[in-house]
Amino acid sequence: MSKEPLIIDCHGHYTTAPDELGEYREQQKKELAIDPLFDHVKGIVNISDDQIRDSLEGAQLKLQNDRGTDVTIFSPRASWMGHHIGNQTTSKYWTEHCNELIYRITELYPQNFIGAAQLPQSPNADMTASAAELERTVKEFGFVGCNLSLIHQVATGQHRR
Repeated sequence: MSKEPLIIDCHGHYTTAPDELGEYREQQKKELAIDPLFDHVKGIVNISDDQIRDSLEGAQLKLQNDRGTDVTIFSPRASWMGHHIGNQTTSKYWTEHCNELIYRITELYPQNFIGAAQLPQSPNADMTASAAELERTVKEFGFVGCNLSLIHQVATGQHRR
């Protein structure tokens, strides 16, 4: 009995997230413009399952079909991670919303997507929050990887050649 090989795209980003996610981020930036040390609260990003489906069906799901891939290891949009923006609370809550959206995608399309986490890296912050988010996404969401920003490591002096 032979099985067809599973074709995995190991690097996909959610580049078509609904506008509400970007609006949340813009609000964070506005608060930081007033006070760079603004202590954010998580708040709510209202995105429906139908919005998620609409954002994927003409984009990532279509690409999977066109390319002949079976599953994508999927993470938040890289250009929006913005580790250099804000402070630790900014990064924590932005990251949580982004990762929770990826988790919802993996729940809606378990045959198509496996999650990979964004980490709440911030300049001059240690990796404690990142380790906690990595643990949360692996244990609670079943994620299999993460995006680690080397820029953060260089900025904090933690990078070694």
